[in-house]
Amino acid sequence: MFRTRRRWLVAAFVLAITAIAYIDRVNLSIAAPVLTKEFHTNAAVMGLLLSSFTWTYTLLNLPAGMLVDRVRTRILYSAALLIWAVSSFLTTLAGSVAAMFGPRLLLGVGEAPFAPAAIRTLADWLPKSERGTGSSMFISGVALGTAVGPPGLAFLVSTYGWQSCFIASGTLSLLAAVIWYAWYRHPLEDSRLTGRERELIVADQEPPQQEGRAPWSAIIRHRDIWAITSGYFCLLYILYTFITWLPSYLVQDRGMTVLSSGFTTSIPWICAFVVGLLGGRISDVAVRRGVSSLDARKIVLVGGMVAALAILGTAYSASATVAVLCLSVSTSGIIFSNGAVWAATTDVMRSLNLSGSATGFVNGLGNVGGILGPIVTGALVYATGSFVVPLVVAAGLALVGALAWAFGMRSSPAASPAGRPIAGMGDARSSAAGAGS
Repeated sequence: MFRTRRRWLVAAFVLAITAIAYIDRVNLSIAAPVLTKEFHTNAAVMGLLLSSFTWTYTLLNLPAGMLVDRVRTRILYSAALLIWAVSSFLTTLAGSVAAMFGPRLLLGVGEAPFAPAAIRTLADWLPKSERGTGSSMFISGVALGTAVGPPGLAFLVSTYGWQSCFIASGTLSLLAAVIWYAWYRHPLEDSRLTGRERELIVADQEPPQQEGRAPWSAIIRHRDIWAITSGYFCLLYILYTFITWLPSYLVQDRGMTVLSSGFTTSIPWICAFVVGLLGGRISDVAVRRGVSSLDARKIVLVGGMVAALAILGTAYSASATVAVLCLSVSTSGIIFSNGAVWAATTDVMRSLNLSGSATGFVNGLGNVGGILGPIVTGALVYATGSFVVPLVVAAGLALVGALAWAFGMRSSPAASPAGRPIAGMGDARSSAAGAGS
């Protein structure tokens, strides 16, 4: 059975690497309440530290995306995972908040190629009709890592000290690097891929372009990419606010212990994991039934951001149970939308053989929201003494993102008649094989 479904094994491995990436990101959030006391710091400073990972991550996303279109993802993914491991191990040596900035900045360097490499891998391995499901599997790794990470890491922090959670996450990254390098091959080189499955993959991909990739400037000139990026900025502001501050919110505003906050934090992400997989399936079914690809993605994009408005219930509810329920709806909405972001990006750019570069562009600019989320939230908590105002701000960004996607994206990717190039966009054909195996 698995010999005829190898593409889904690859997608599942991408999901697993995504989960590991977010365990590496959330480990500091779990340790934050302990570190705040041990290093005698405050929420504003901790907000800067929690955000610092995204500084280098965002800065390097654009060049990392271009690198993915030129370097084999087998090598790039393995190298990235090794850097994640080193970052985690170095964090255990820190004796102050200031000393933690270096390892977190290094983690951002290592994770910069992560999203472009994932999308490039899925673009190489999946036909168009399965692209939404594959992208949602990738993004569901975000929810999975953020669901399983907090309770396990919280147990380690409470039992063995804050350093233990970084040792655990670093070891996990190291193992993944070794396994990926030994196991992964590009579909054109994978001897374990059957001819039947290879034909299925290639038959439903964009026709090959023999001249290579289109000019990189085609990304900047594409209206749909700017619309996708605008909404993604809003989405990542909310996502990183949840990832970095949710444990502290549960401790400070809801009176939970570090251990209980770790287990409670996992509840919204478990829900999001299930809902995220559903989002990709919905858009793929719509495509198969004749809905244009971008319209199918928009249904999921806008619907998820509307659901994210439930964060208002978390802000104003007097009940911790209701607050967590609203968090679960909002978090599920974010992950529901997130997978469709990458399906839409691939739909638009695969025909130009720029999947990796476009992913780096969208992820790089969108992550400015990821930088601002933790910093603004920390500053507002420090100024107001609670999380109410930061949560309301997050809800406002959800509305802005929904509007950007609803009215900024066209119904279908721009196409050129008779295979002629679109003005300012290079050749409208693509390479199914490409670089980045």
